[in-house]
Amino acid sequence: MHPSPWTTGPWPPGPWLTAPQAAAALSVSISTLYRWRTQGLLVAGEDWMRKWPSGRSPVLYHVERVQQRIAALTAHSAQELEAVAG
Repeated sequence: MHPSPWTTGPWPPGPWLTAPQAAAALSVSISTLYRWRTQGLLVAGEDWMRKWPSGRSPVLYHVERVQQRIAALTAHSAQELEAVAG
């Protein structure tokens, strides 16, 4: 269960955006964010969380952390491709 960003408490600090806002900020689709989340590329509680403690609650994304996570994964994938090609 993730605490709400609208109450005081120990949730990860930073700019939490809704899926449409995060998708626009990251220049990806909402379905791409969903796919990254369901494939385990994004970490719950760090990169994303539920607005309210409910499985049907909207998801909020920490855009800076998502950018860092995807950049790290992309760099790692590029290094693997170079190693195979080399």
